[in-house]
Amino acid sequence: MTDFDYQWKNLLGKEVLSGEEEKFEYNDDRVKEFLKLTGIKPWYKKDSFIKEKYCLDAGCGPGRWTYAMQRLGAKKVDSFDLSEQAIKRCKQINSAAYVFDIWNLKPNPVYDFVLSWGVLHHTKSTREAFTKVASQVKKGGMLHVMVYNNENDWAYEGFRGETCVEKHKYWVTLTDEEKIKLCEKMIKKYRGNIHGWFDALNPTFNWSHSSDEVKQWFEEEGFSEIKLRMVKQNINMNGILK
Repeated sequence: MTDFDYQWKNLLGKEVLSGEEEKFEYNDDRVKEFLKLTGIKPWYKKDSFIKEKYCLDAGCGPGRWTYAMQRLGAKKVDSFDLSEQAIKRCKQINSAAYVFDIWNLKPNPVYDFVLSWGVLHHTKSTREAFTKVASQVKKGGMLHVMVYNNENDWAYEGFRGETCVEKHKYWVTLTDEEKIKLCEKMIKKYRGNIHGWFDALNPTFNWSHSSDEVKQWFEEEGFSEIKLRMVKQNINMNGILK
C-alpha cells in the first residue's frame, strides 16, 4: 500500500473523518477553490487558461482538481496518481485516470496546462520531480505547482523538512490507532483536520522549500511570467513556458 492509500481506503467515509468528506466531493465548491488557489480565469473569460485546453493532473488524488478543470471547459484532462485507491475514485469522473509513477514520465510537451498540487515534495527529490512535470508542458503552456513552504516547518515537529525521513522511522512504528491519536494531538496544538495531518505525517518524504528556490526552478526550466500565490503553509506558483 502506497503512502496515501491509507487515507483513501481506510479513512475517507469513516467516523474519524466526519465532516471532512465534503472537501473531496465533486461540486461547484471545488471549482471555486481551484480558481482561487491558481488564479486561473473562469471558462467564460476570453483569456481562460483551461477552456478547450489539454490538461494534466499530475498526482491527482481522488480527482477534485480534475473535476474542476473539466467543469472549466478543458478539452481533455489526463489524471494520474501512485495510489490505486485514489484512482478508483477519480475514475468515477474521468476515464482517463490511471495509476502511474511520476518518475516514469518521459519528456512529452503536449499539455497546455499541467497541475501538480501537493505532490512533488512527497518524492525522493522535489527538484527532479519538478523537471519531470515541467517536461510535459508545451511552449506557451502553463505549469502550476504547490509545494511545502519551509517557513512553517516548526509546526510539524520534525515531520517536515530535512528531518522528515528520520522522523518517518518513528511514524511507521505506530499502530493505526496511535497514528490517529497523534493527528488529533497535532490538531489541538496547531488546528487542521485528520486527513490533512495524515497527508503531512504519513509520507516517507515531506520536503519543504523557499519561494525563491521554487521560482529558480521555474526559471531554470525556461518558464517566465512566474507568479507566486501563497496559501497558508504552502508555496503556490505558476509560470508560462517560453
